[in-house]
Amino acid sequence: MSTLQELVRYCTEEQHFGALLLTGEWGCGKTHLIEKELAEALKSTHFIIRVSLLGLDSVSALNNAVKKQWLYTCTPFLGKLNREGERMKKNGIVSVINSILSSLNPASANIASAMVAVDPLEYIALEPVVEDFHEKGAKKRVVLVFDDLSRSKLDLNVVIGTINEYCENKGFPTIVIGEEEFIKAMASADPTVYRMVKEKTIARTVRYVPEYQEIIHSIINKSKWPNPDYAEFLNENEQIIHAVFVTDPQGREGVPGKYRNFRSLTCALQEFSRLYDTMREHQVPNIAQFLYSFIAYIFISRNGVNKNGQPCFEIEDAEIKKLYPDYQPELLPGSIRQWIDSGIWEEEEILRDVSPRDVKVRPEKQG
Repeated sequence: MSTLQELVRYCTEEQHFGALLLTGEWGCGKTHLIEKELAEALKSTHFIIRVSLLGLDSVSALNNAVKKQWLYTCTPFLGKLNREGERMKKNGIVSVINSILSSLNPASANIASAMVAVDPLEYIALEPVVEDFHEKGAKKRVVLVFDDLSRSKLDLNVVIGTINEYCENKGFPTIVIGEEEFIKAMASADPTVYRMVKEKTIARTVRYVPEYQEIIHSIINKSKWPNPDYAEFLNENEQIIHAVFVTDPQGREGVPGKYRNFRSLTCALQEFSRLYDTMREHQVPNIAQFLYSFIAYIFISRNGVNKNGQPCFEIEDAEIKKLYPDYQPELLPGSIRQWIDSGIWEEEEILRDVSPRDVKVRPEKQG
């Protein structure tokens, strides 16, 4: 059964006894799987509400984030509020909120005056089954998705306890997205802490292993590249790009693992287009030989390597080559590394470094 089928099965079960943990390598496309593929598969029966835990530092902030996303997705409240800008200026926000709440739920009339002193979101009672206001009468189930678990500022026990409240006590099908190694690291050095936290809330764990070849092909062919020549170059060298993602020794104790991050890949291909245009303009041969090493170095620069569940950026070329066998440090001279690491583009130096022959460079401008 595919990962998508596992998610659909969980979301469509009548009763849930815990959340589903969707784990997988950092940046491998878990969020995309939820927001695009799962949302499309369940669009006629479910609302998918994703809440990022990135930077949230209190239970109140977490709950408010859930309520805001629930309001935006499941009711016309926020849409109506956004359209009432002029009336808000004239009559005040309390009057407008009171009017909108009354139209959505007559029982809520006259409560807006109390909102002056308290958080209006306190008045929102979340429901796991709601009416689709686009299709009157149609009932849809609400799936809560908590993303970026490893980037929350809250203690793991607090986060999991709050998530458990939505799943166990409020009846929401709940998906937690997170790289399991990072979550274990959050739980402290004692592995029993993680097991206890997981036992309380996580009923099922599904590991997402993407189809790298398929996704890379899609990135190459669906992205907007600077020119048709570069798009053709990427298509011709798709296997070189895929080779960056092949299996590594990750999983053996003490051996660092690489992050197969599709965001970083898209960034690397976008950045390489500038190098491609420059080398092509100056007739530097064998441009494709630089591609593998450039992508590998971008991955290291942006993501580091995985050491014991934590990203590490202190890594030598010899270690990089263990993870990326075709990596050639000599194809990443100081001028290119300076550009990747510091954003300083010195075209003349880059051309001197990458060209096997003398290159006529433009003279420096005289002041």
